[in-house]
Amino acid sequence: MKQFKFTLAAMSLGTALSMAVSTALAAGVSNGDFAGGLAGWTKAGNVAVDTTSQFGSPPAGFGAQAVLGTADTAGFLFGGSAVAAATLESFVGLGAGALSGMGATVGSGLSTDFTAAAGERLIFSWKFMSNDPPGTPADDTAYVVLDKTTVIKLTSVNSAAFVGGSASPLFDETAYLTFSSAPLTAGSHSVSLGVFDGFDALGASALAVTDVHLAPVPEPASGLMLLLGGSLLLGLAKRRSP
Repeated sequence: MKQFKFTLAAMSLGTALSMAVSTALAAGVSNGDFAGGLAGWTKAGNVAVDTTSQFGSPPAGFGAQAVLGTADTAGFLFGGSAVAAATLESFVGLGAGALSGMGATVGSGLSTDFTAAAGERLIFSWKFMSNDPPGTPADDTAYVVLDKTTVIKLTSVNSAAFVGGSASPLFDETAYLTFSSAPLTAGSHSVSLGVFDGFDALGASALAVTDVHLAPVPEPASGLMLLLGGSLLLGLAKRRSP
């Protein structure tokens, strides 16, 4: 009976430790599904939350999507106007020319800060919409910036895999796709999502985003708990053996 109690105690300890690690890993992006509107986020330019599928339906299981627009999208949904590339660069924390050097003229951005555990990845779902046809010099672009330093191009008018139509007010769109960052270091981070008009301020493009979250890293933690639990049980068994 005593050996059973020791075993049960060891299992309870392992479970508690595992739950503690899982809880620590679960802390991440606030309001990443935008069910709370833009709470926890800051915006620059033409940004709003779509809860009526005006820009098509978000992925299954989600009822809201943040939509960022360029110069000519103000009449569709938004309450703001696109801002100059220099303003976007300042908003993100980038140096002058970081976006304008990619052809940005005007656009919109959405940012938040979050805390990650070592090895976690930032994940979000996104789609790109545009009135500009592929092959145009106006290469409107969607992007993400991590930690105010790394600009990652999601897609653009001339590189997007358009589906040949759109449920939004724009002419064409991509399917909802998934972005996954490289493993993050432990600590504070920031993410800024954006879209800009390329080389002119004509036409309209938009970026829809939802399900912004951190992918946990349960495998190492689970392995550690199993190792600790096994070691504890082995030690108890040796102590109880004659």
